[in-house]
Amino acid sequence: MRLSGLGFWNLYFLVKFVLYSRGDISFDLFANLAFFAFLAISFQHIWLARIKQILSVVIGVALLYHDSWLPPISRLTKQAGNVQDFSIGYFFEITSRVISFDLIFALFALVVFYWFTVKWLRYTSISIIGFLYAYWLGGAAADNEVTPQVATNSHVVQKQVPVLVSDTAAQKTPDQQLQDFYQQQNLLQSQFPNAFNGQPFDVVVLNICSLATADLNAIGVEPRNLFADFDILFSQFNSATSYSGPAAIRLLRASCGQTSQEQLFKPVDEQCQLFTNLAELGYKTSVALNHDGHFDDFIGLIRQYGGVSVPKLDFSQFSAAQYGFDGKPIYSDADILTNWLKKQGSSEQPRALYYNTISLHDGNQIAGRERMNSLASYPLRQQRLFSDIDKFITELEAQGRNVLLVVVPEHGAALQGDKLQFSGLREIPSPSIVSVPTAVKFIGPDIKHNGLNVVDETMSYFSLSELINNTMKLDLFTGTVPINRVLDNLPTSAKVAENQDTVMMYIKGQPYIQLDGGEWTKYPTN
Repeated sequence: MRLSGLGFWNLYFLVKFVLYSRGDISFDLFANLAFFAFLAISFQHIWLARIKQILSVVIGVALLYHDSWLPPISRLTKQAGNVQDFSIGYFFEITSRVISFDLIFALFALVVFYWFTVKWLRYTSISIIGFLYAYWLGGAAADNEVTPQVATNSHVVQKQVPVLVSDTAAQKTPDQQLQDFYQQQNLLQSQFPNAFNGQPFDVVVLNICSLATADLNAIGVEPRNLFADFDILFSQFNSATSYSGPAAIRLLRASCGQTSQEQLFKPVDEQCQLFTNLAELGYKTSVALNHDGHFDDFIGLIRQYGGVSVPKLDFSQFSAAQYGFDGKPIYSDADILTNWLKKQGSSEQPRALYYNTISLHDGNQIAGRERMNSLASYPLRQQRLFSDIDKFITELEAQGRNVLLVVVPEHGAALQGDKLQFSGLREIPSPSIVSVPTAVKFIGPDIKHNGLNVVDETMSYFSLSELINNTMKLDLFTGTVPINRVLDNLPTSAKVAENQDTVMMYIKGQPYIQLDGGEWTKYPTN
């Protein structure tokens, strides 16, 4: 056994140094140093040398995956069942997004350069210099970090809401501050009236999959223009997650403050369930979807943890408007909503609808058209969806009933992707994915509209529950109270989001992430 140069493995480290400097991967300094030392050991015995070669390849691949921003292998194995549902066409579409031809060409050029210069340059020495550079780069990033502190909003906050960040917050770790945030949120609960005293009104909630402000910007649509005919726009609404099931549960539990991902799948007080509260006030509650809800057991999740009763879905009278990434039919939003409206009859009982649509989901194919890349078809599907919503609003207006309509996306589509996640990947609840445009429209014969009220502070689900509560207390549909009064004392929120084993929160105005309980890392925003 002796020490020797790394040979071709130097190229492995050179590539990683380049990727690390670009921010495309992280770099575990000590793990890579240990691997470097292992590679430097040379065995004269042929079988030991071959075993070392095999181990080197395995360790090298594993370490590269570890340094990447890809989800842990354990999480991928949990999703194996879902991946099996992908159609062949969608699988190839996803694969094409992962492959960066610019990066492939750059790596090819680097390999050629190495091949021509390896006879004259001592690449093992260059690798050592690269480790010093990585150490310096990591140290510089640490020096630039600000003192961890959970960001708050300066907009009006309810007096009964405790201060999120205390005077000693600067001395607290991000984990401690995250705990403080959830403790504060645990104190929040909407206090609906015991009885409905004012003019009754319907509550219609349209929960849209895959629509973030960043997605609208990517296709050249301004949210303020899209919702120009609405009354309120929450431009910085926090969906708090990047997956459908958890997002729907959080919405249906809007009457209490935000919980952690772990607590989301535990029993909760019925007073936290928005539709349970509405039912106790005499509302006829219902659920409708434009899909069968089988994927990731969506129906099972909202039934078990959202406190809603989901009827047996019958789509036999409808034809497919789209086909999902798994080939399952997706139906017209206009058809489903119109059908729900027809079934309600003329009863004066107030009604509450939770509607979920996946018309904008990644991988969808428009029925009757040649296969398109789902990213390219997104603008067409977005236009059709909002055309259907406009048609539904017209039908609601024609009935002459009082209606509070809420359009709230589950999460974004990640149309553009970023340095950590390719287009369509939503494993990390990044700011561009969880910042969704949420709009409210009041419909009724006596309503006096005063233009679009835009709220730029961060809001979340509890704010929606409080808005419904304020609407009841103000008896808004009499037309004697300005619409913007429902925004008085509406609670803001810190932008904290979670998926399983992944947390994103703002630390002094900058987004940071924690993966699998590890260190907090600044999320690249450009």
